[in-house]
Amino acid sequence: MEQPKLWSRSLIVLMVLNFCSAMSFWLLNVKITQYSIDTYGVAESAAGLGITVYVISALLTRMFFGRRIDVWGVKRSVVIGSAINACGMLLYLVPMGFVPLLCVRFFHGLGFAIMSGAAAAGAALVLPPERYGEGIGYYSMMQALATGIGPFVAIMLTNTFGTYRSMFICAAIVSMLALLATPLLSIPNQNRAARHVDFLAEIREKGIGAFIQISVVPIASVLFLVYLGYAGIISFVTTYAHVRGLDEVVSFFFVVYAIVILISRPPIGRRVDRRGENSTIYYCLILFVFGFVLLAFASNGVILLLSAALLGVGIGATQSIVQAVIARDTPSSEQGKANSTFFMSMDLGSGLGPVAIGAIIPLIDYSGSYLLLAAVGLVAIADYHFSHGRHHR
Repeated sequence: MEQPKLWSRSLIVLMVLNFCSAMSFWLLNVKITQYSIDTYGVAESAAGLGITVYVISALLTRMFFGRRIDVWGVKRSVVIGSAINACGMLLYLVPMGFVPLLCVRFFHGLGFAIMSGAAAAGAALVLPPERYGEGIGYYSMMQALATGIGPFVAIMLTNTFGTYRSMFICAAIVSMLALLATPLLSIPNQNRAARHVDFLAEIREKGIGAFIQISVVPIASVLFLVYLGYAGIISFVTTYAHVRGLDEVVSFFFVVYAIVILISRPPIGRRVDRRGENSTIYYCLILFVFGFVLLAFASNGVILLLSAALLGVGIGATQSIVQAVIARDTPSSEQGKANSTFFMSMDLGSGLGPVAIGAIIPLIDYSGSYLLLAAVGLVAIADYHFSHGRHHR
């Protein structure tokens, strides 16, 4: 039987938007703490507020605006989020103090959350249900690409030009390109009933269910645990490599991580479509565990980069599979809220991880912390099995 068509103009535009939103995130987040220290002379603890405020803004926005995406419609929400994101990027170019910078970070986080949540909901609507695994795999590849390119470009620009302004200009250009691409979108109509729901009445009726998609919380909790591990990589792997004397090799860590995700996601997505999520996700979570075990004992560059490869499959494929399952199992009228819940689990893991792991490192050092994250992977396997896996043979 002939498979339904996967590629469309709207899917390609949504992939571009996904790449641009992730690029704007990584271009700035990798340097914003150092920018605050160098520009405003604040302490490291205060400089970290630049990331904390951004994460809090994204979390609150996803909670309160996830349902709005379904009410406004996906295309309008994408335009609104892209416009706020672009305006936020331009504000970085305006001279300001540290407190106004935090306000800009909060504003930028709002636009990023709406834009990324709406684009993910749009991808679920334009993809044929029979090919969600493969399609979401291609769509989410853009995030992986930005993960590798964004930090590299930010570091290259600031080192080449000796100023952070070049980084902000590049991020502003990327965000403007995303905004200019939005008129090319053509998204199928969602269930019109979602547009006539009294939000206050829905809060009284559903409670917390008015803000998050309760049905996806069990599988989203698996992603929360996985992104606790990811936070341990993004926040501390550079420092850990320095302690191990692997400074020259660690610059390739995220390159290997991104390349492995780009290579692995299409075949993994096709396998999920053919044989279901259980056929793959258990293996991905096992690779997550072994990746952290290798990282904990990385004594040379080969082991360090091998751990990057295993973690690339473990984290990247799990994220893609969970997103595909949520898209498949959620009614079209609730895709906005469901995808916002999906991203909230990632934001919570990424936001709480650095604080929790940073507090543990002085007690059990870096190797012990990464072994502890391997144990978190085992908890994620059990969580997935009992919350979702055993019900979907």
